[in-house]
Amino acid sequence: MQKHLWIKTGLITGLIFLLLIPLGMIDGLIRERSYRQQAVAADIAASSAGTQHLFGPVLVVPYTERWTDVVETGSGPDKKKESFDRSESQVLYFLPEQLTVDANLTTETKRRGLFKVRSYVADTRVQGSFRLPHNYGSPPPQHKGRIEFGLPYAAVVIADMRGVLETSSLAWNGQEQGFEQGAALPLDNVSGMHADLAPQPVADGPATLPFAFSLKLRGLETLEFVPAGKQTRVSLSSGWPHPSYFGRFLPDPATQETGPHGFHADWSVPSLASNVAASLGGCREVRCFDSFGVRLVDPINVYSLSDRASKYAFLFVCLGFAAIFLFEVLKRLSVHPAQYALVGLALAMFFLLLLSLSEHIEFALAYAIASAACVGLIGFYLSAVLASPRRGLTAGALLAGLFGALYGLLQSEDNALVLGSLLLFALLTLTMAATRRLDWYRLTATPDPASKATA
Repeated sequence: MQKHLWIKTGLITGLIFLLLIPLGMIDGLIRERSYRQQAVAADIAASSAGTQHLFGPVLVVPYTERWTDVVETGSGPDKKKESFDRSESQVLYFLPEQLTVDANLTTETKRRGLFKVRSYVADTRVQGSFRLPHNYGSPPPQHKGRIEFGLPYAAVVIADMRGVLETSSLAWNGQEQGFEQGAALPLDNVSGMHADLAPQPVADGPATLPFAFSLKLRGLETLEFVPAGKQTRVSLSSGWPHPSYFGRFLPDPATQETGPHGFHADWSVPSLASNVAASLGGCREVRCFDSFGVRLVDPINVYSLSDRASKYAFLFVCLGFAAIFLFEVLKRLSVHPAQYALVGLALAMFFLLLLSLSEHIEFALAYAIASAACVGLIGFYLSAVLASPRRGLTAGALLAGLFGALYGLLQSEDNALVLGSLLLFALLTLTMAATRRLDWYRLTATPDPASKATA
């Protein structure tokens, strides 16, 4: 008996590791479908508009320093002086004194076959003011020459200009200035728009210049802002109930509102807290500036949930085999390894059914159908294997409890550890209670040949 028990335990252990092959294939299929989802998102972004990044406006003032170099040529009686006119072009950057952005996001879903991607249209209002110093701060001449200012312009960086559905003219100090394509900033791989401005009245003293414009912007899943103002305030609202805030700055907790009807959040960022002013002249990429934003997440991502569920597949197989083994030991039954294997394959089929069904129907309904099918099949099969419909129903009920616990783990990611710990403790308690009077020595004892001969 002892030898038979150890052989049986070894065979069950080997079957568990063999079942890792189909479980691994299912896990690979989940990853492949997830990659296809990401590829569809990239394809939609390539043909429409991707994630959006808004930076500006920034006031750019080009200027030219002109000077004359006097060079002595020749020597002796042929020595003479020659004059050469030279010039060097530079730019000055000014950030808004106050910058306020109000945006309302309307969400929509783009589909490509079975896959879908969340997009939005942001109705945005940007306003504020620039405070310019006397004579633009009188930039010091590098060559003791004469400074001549060119025509200034306001630059706005937008990550993907294909997403610009509408834009108004720039209201600048009481005048309307139209936008033209191109951010005209010394940044690599950026797009955007700029508006040429008339010379500003700053020669006689500091000037405060108000500005405003509106923008309707389409994007994919993410909207990001760079706090360009000395004091930047951003207000976001949307009917999407699942926002995920990210970046260097989070919204003010007192302003956050999230519910079934959407979300609202406000940010207030001073220039002292960000690196924009210090990095404006040296950064070559917009990504090196501090930024913040919101991501419209889908809480029911079938591929991430299926992937999380598949992480418990090995545990499910182990617990299922342990339950059958306990029935076999306690009821003095004989279950063939092939029957263990069929039960293990039925458990693996649950995860494949869950993935395939959730691509067509709601995840909760797909989970209910897949788990009900597997519980019914395994319960029906074990009724014959364990030689009792009651035992089959008991095994099915235990399995249904496991599926219910797994669904709770999937829906409560923050509490997954404590729920999993409680589940394992409950299963250990049930096992110890069921085997508390079992004589393991007698179960594994080798029969005495003398007593067997006497009998």
